[in-house]
Amino acid sequence: MNVQDQLQNLWKPLQKTGTMRASLFNLIVFAPDNERREYVRKITENVRIRFPCRLIFITRVDILNEIKVHVSATEGIGGNKESACDMIEIATPSVLIDKIPFFILPHFLPDIPIYLLWTDLPTAYPSLLKSLQKWATRYIYDSEVSENLPDFCSFLLSQSETTQREVADLNWARTENWRELIAATFYSPTRLNSLRNAIKIEIHYNNFQTPFFCHTKIQAFYLQAWLSSCLNWSSASPVISFIPETNKELAPGTVLSMEIWSKDQYHYTFSRDPHHLHQVRTIVCDEDKCDIPSRFIFSKAQTGLSLVNLIYHSDPSSHFPQVLRFLSSKSAV
Repeated sequence: MNVQDQLQNLWKPLQKTGTMRASLFNLIVFAPDNERREYVRKITENVRIRFPCRLIFITRVDILNEIKVHVSATEGIGGNKESACDMIEIATPSVLIDKIPFFILPHFLPDIPIYLLWTDLPTAYPSLLKSLQKWATRYIYDSEVSENLPDFCSFLLSQSETTQREVADLNWARTENWRELIAATFYSPTRLNSLRNAIKIEIHYNNFQTPFFCHTKIQAFYLQAWLSSCLNWSSASPVISFIPETNKELAPGTVLSMEIWSKDQYHYTFSRDPHHLHQVRTIVCDEDKCDIPSRFIFSKAQTGLSLVNLIYHSDPSSHFPQVLRFLSSKSAV
């Protein structure tokens, strides 16, 4: 099981074609062996296709009695056929999982960042997670695996405070377009005061479920928590409703639309164009008139884009810790 020999055998024929070996960072991925594994593999493969990296993909497979390794290469990074990068896939039984840090340490490329994507329960295999965190620049988690969002947020908050490293979540990254839209809409002191005095908010989310997406409220909860924590809503907070809908053309959990009613009689409607789902129409009305509708164009949904953003943004968001603090204080959501 000599990985270096496998890599050399892999690259010998590629070197004859003039293909250049390229990597911008190391990416460690830990995934359980269930229906979500192929989804995780797909989003990490899409990252590797856009940006060359040394990908170390670790899977827990309990039917094994030894560690298995497979090495492969991806060519055509960013459409450039002259560059490629490699992937080291490791399948390990639970009884040998604590040996993984010693096994992968020699295979990090030096002098470039290391990112960790952990897609199992945050409390699963704590010794492995702790070992991998020692090397990682940023920790990226997946809240979809958690049955209790407040507990998950409390764990991430603790990680952020105790390790002094950047902590991120894939579902938080998926709300970025909506956060940008709201910030662009409530840009003035008058508009911001109107939002601060909201009395009712409806958040419509995509309740369409798949074998690897069943916690469809999380992005809506993140959006509500972001508003509440930024505006310091407490006893005077608006009534917020989460309304499920089904749209098979958009990813599960996606926020579909929003409506906001304010004490100053303003009504804000944010709705997706049914023919162009990445475009959101904004209508602002009071008792006497409506402003000219405007359109905000979201980044078109691409599998893996949220992971790319979390890797390449220098700061996942300065608001994320206060959102975690807000949600972790709730007994249930």
